[in-house]
Amino acid sequence: MRVGGVGEVEGNPMVNTRLLVVRDDSVASRGAIKYVGKFVGKRKAFRICLVHVLPPLPPELLEHGGSEDPAKEAQLEAELKVAQHRWISAAKKASRKGLYEDRVVLRKAGVSARTVKTAFCEPGEGRDAADAILHMARGRRCRTVVVGR
Repeated sequence: MRVGGVGEVEGNPMVNTRLLVVRDDSVASRGAIKYVGKFVGKRKAFRICLVHVLPPLPPELLEHGGSEDPAKEAQLEAELKVAQHRWISAAKKASRKGLYEDRVVLRKAGVSARTVKTAFCEPGEGRDAADAILHMARGRRCRTVVVGR
């Protein structure tokens, strides 16, 4: 048997198919999770990466006022980084319940818990959400991206 592209065995493109499922707190996102559950069901060939896209950082956390004094500038930069990390941690904590609920939906549809991994797509500098999602999909070798909206 000849192996084709990533996760593909000649003649059967559904073997070891990896899906990146993007979620947020929207109704459309919940519908996409249900759709994936129905589509995948008890099929063993699928691996799902359930990704919660964090919202962009608030404007006040993007930059500080600056200072002429290099020591003060470094202090402001360090404080900004700490505030950004706190905000991202809080956003992740807030989204964990939704990720858990989505895993339950998939589990009830027959998707094995061990085939579902969760991850966060964090705000990035100079990269919009679509680019970050595609970068994550490539890095996890996901051939299909499912987005609710």
